[in-house]
Amino acid sequence: MSISIQVAICDCCPTIRYGLQHILSTDLNINMVAQASSHEEMLSRFVEVDLDIILIDVEANTQTGFNYLRQFRKMRPDVKTIIFTGYTDKKVILEAIDVGVQGYQLKQADCNDIINAIHVVHQGGTSLAPCVTTTLLEQMQKNQQQMQAELSKREQEVLDLIAKGKTNNDIAHALFISVRTVKFHVSSILTKLNVRNRTEAALRIQ
Repeated sequence: MSISIQVAICDCCPTIRYGLQHILSTDLNINMVAQASSHEEMLSRFVEVDLDIILIDVEANTQTGFNYLRQFRKMRPDVKTIIFTGYTDKKVILEAIDVGVQGYQLKQADCNDIINAIHVVHQGGTSLAPCVTTTLLEQMQKNQQQMQAELSKREQEVLDLIAKGKTNNDIAHALFISVRTVKFHVSSILTKLNVRNRTEAALRIQ
């Protein structure tokens, strides 16, 4: 027996809502149970509805939209969220990730991509547009560079040798310092890079 996925839509544009309703109606396992034209209406109408997923746009004033979304997620933590928007800028994407959405799709996405995203999210996965994965990768690289910039010159030298597979004794010999000092630097490096071991630290500079 197939499972019906209960979906609601929040978008200020009636044409978008109509188009989504038509797209979702092509999948017999998806049931659109509610729609809202604003974030305020979303809070008043969606809280008591039997829902699995909401498709929600974020407007130009992204902070206001995300504040409403955070309120909704506190009231309905059981409902999964897919951002459905035309925005591809970094600020919006990172804010969406911070809120904890399970999906982020663009309005120019193919109909099948939208339906597939709903199924993936409903099954516990995440569905992200390519622009999101690119932004996350760039942010990870930026964070990595910032963390490495916090290392002292000596710590960077130790890290470079760790990446080459050198032991503490090897590092002490190469840098003319004691093994105890090497251990101190290694501990400091792990803390600053927020990693658990030497292997993870070495991967940060690969």
